[in-house]
Amino acid sequence: MKALLIDDERLALVQLERMLRQTTEVTSIESFQNPLHAVEQAAVLQPDIIFLDIHMPEISGLQAAELLSEVCPLADIVFVTAHDEYAVQAFELNAMDYVLKPLQMSRLQKTMDRLTKRRGLPAAPIAEIDHTQKINCFKMLKFQSSGQQPELPKWRTAKAQELFAYLLHHRGQIVHKSTLLEVFYPEMDLKRAMTQLYTAIYQIRQCIQKMNMNISIHNSSIQEGYILDIGQVVLITELWEQELSKLSGPVSGQVDRVLQLLADYEGDYLQDYGYIWAEYERERLRQLWLILARQLGAYYLEDAHRKSDALQIYERIQAMDPYNEEEALIVMRLYDELGYYDKVTAHYERLLQSMEKELGIVVPQQVNLWYKKWQGNRNGRERMQ
Repeated sequence: MKALLIDDERLALVQLERMLRQTTEVTSIESFQNPLHAVEQAAVLQPDIIFLDIHMPEISGLQAAELLSEVCPLADIVFVTAHDEYAVQAFELNAMDYVLKPLQMSRLQKTMDRLTKRRGLPAAPIAEIDHTQKINCFKMLKFQSSGQQPELPKWRTAKAQELFAYLLHHRGQIVHKSTLLEVFYPEMDLKRAMTQLYTAIYQIRQCIQKMNMNISIHNSSIQEGYILDIGQVVLITELWEQELSKLSGPVSGQVDRVLQLLADYEGDYLQDYGYIWAEYERERLRQLWLILARQLGAYYLEDAHRKSDALQIYERIQAMDPYNEEEALIVMRLYDELGYYDKVTAHYERLLQSMEKELGIVVPQQVNLWYKKWQGNRNGRERMQ
């Protein structure tokens, strides 16, 4: 089947394309950020399925769907959006499915199965199972085994979860019991703390066993500590960093690969847990992502036709590093150049709120001066109209 993807956000397109290539039903993929251009090309391409975002500049996904229905009436339309309030309108347009972002592979496969049955196509051949076991530490801990979707382990207690994460952080090394007692049970007397530690280790082993992960905890009686051995299990953060190290040369020659690596960074290292001991690694990986994103952002800024792409990258950079004044100014200038005038004010006020009211520091002078000048010019244009 031929697929056509439409989303003004390049990162979202890259991610969806990667997921579709993992299915066996799709044979060719065409991607567009401009919905009007996509409508023009759809008349020629005649895709079997169209994946369509709703919130886009120029025309909305709902408007684009009406036009697409005219130029390729046999195509099935699937809306992929972060907003759930348009579902009724979408199905009034005879959409085949309505999927919410962030899109999960299991949910996408349901859409493809539904499409296969709808079109009376033979069932997709069973893909070869990937028996590699993986642990994902981006954002939160997830286990993945034998081609299944990533799962959140069901820990008995939050302490067991953190203890496992700590041992994983120090995988392959002896972690002394005295260190664990100091980190996890500093207020308890020794006897009670040791009992709690043994209980947590037992709970970890039970959880690992239930998840069928080939991970073991060895008790080093000589040095009174534990060693977490992950064997052949792949750590996604390590894999991501390895792929990052393979990049060479300017980003201009490998934009899609860079976009994929930026998209694969699903969140900071153990972000949702806020473990203090993980902060150094969290910041180290975050800086690697920021360096790559800034290289891509700078490349986009050099091309007058890629202002929208540049804005999407710098918005993500600002979300990761909100107090960088130069990038705050870049975002506001891009909003202005692209005609998002309300967003200029909203971004400035958000910066004002976070810096002056939350941190007690003054907004940098260059940002203030630019905004005041922009505001004056904007008011002057409105009075002339």
